[in-house]
Amino acid sequence: MSNVTTENKQFKKRKINMPRVITAIIIVTAIMLSIYYGAFGLSLLFAVIVIFGGYELSKILDKPRTSIGSYVHVILAALPMLILRSGYASPIVYEIGVLVSCVLMIFLIVNLWTTPLAYEKYKYLFTFFYWGLPFGLATYALYNTSNDVQIMFFGIILLLWTSDTMAYFTGKLIGKNKLFPSVSPGKTREGSLGAGFFSILVAVGFSMVTGDSIVKWIVIAIIVWILGTLGDLVESRIKRVQKIKDSGSILPGHGGFLDRFDSLVMVIPFLLFFEYCF
Repeated sequence: MSNVTTENKQFKKRKINMPRVITAIIIVTAIMLSIYYGAFGLSLLFAVIVIFGGYELSKILDKPRTSIGSYVHVILAALPMLILRSGYASPIVYEIGVLVSCVLMIFLIVNLWTTPLAYEKYKYLFTFFYWGLPFGLATYALYNTSNDVQIMFFGIILLLWTSDTMAYFTGKLIGKNKLFPSVSPGKTREGSLGAGFFSILVAVGFSMVTGDSIVKWIVIAIIVWILGTLGDLVESRIKRVQKIKDSGSILPGHGGFLDRFDSLVMVIPFLLFFEYCF
C-alpha cells in the first residue's frame, strides 16, 4: 500500500502542467507570426512585451502601488524603444547602450550571490535600464543593421523556447538536484543540463538550414542557455526580495510577461555585442 502511495505521489509531482503547455504553444504561434512580418513584426512583439512588462514591474516595485506609478513605469519601459527608433539615435548611442546594458546584466548576475539590491529605491531607473533598454537596442538593430539580425533573433527565440521547454520537461522527468534553491527552488541541475543539450542540437540544425556557421550557432546556443537561465534566476530574485510569487497572471501556467521573457531580456544585450564583434 505504501509503495502505491509513493508511486502516486511521484506521478503527481511529475504531472505535466497542461495550461503551461497550451500557453506556450499560443506564445510560440504569436512569435512565429511576428517573425514572418520581419522587422516590423518583431518590433511590434517587443513593444507588447515592453508595455506589459513595465506594467508588471510597477506591481512589483511600487509600494504603495498607484495608477500614476503604473503609467510612469510603462512610459519609462517604452522610452528606450521610442528614442532608439526615432531616427535621432546615432550608432555610437547604440554601441554605448549595448555596453551599458551588458554591464548592468553582469551586475545583476553577480548580485545573485551578494546582498540583494534595494529595487524599490531605484525602481524607475531599474525599469528603464533593465527592462526597456534591451528591447530598445533590439529594435534599433532590426532597422539599422544587416538582415542577419532578423535571422539571429529568430534563432535566439527558437533556442530560448527550446531551452525553457526542455528544462521544464527534463526537470519533471528526471530532476532531483536543485539548481539554485535559495532563489528558484523549482529548477534542477538535470533540467538545466537537458536545456543545454537540446539547445545545442537545435542550434546545429538551425545553422544547417540557414547555411550559417555551426560553430557560431553552438556558441550562441551556449550563451542563450547559460544567460537565459541566469536571467530567469535574476527575475526570480527580484520577486523573492519583493515578496511576489508571479509577476502577473495574464499567461496561464507562465505567470506574467516578466516571468515569460526574463531570459530574453538578459540575452539580448550580450548577443547584440556578439553580433557586433563577430
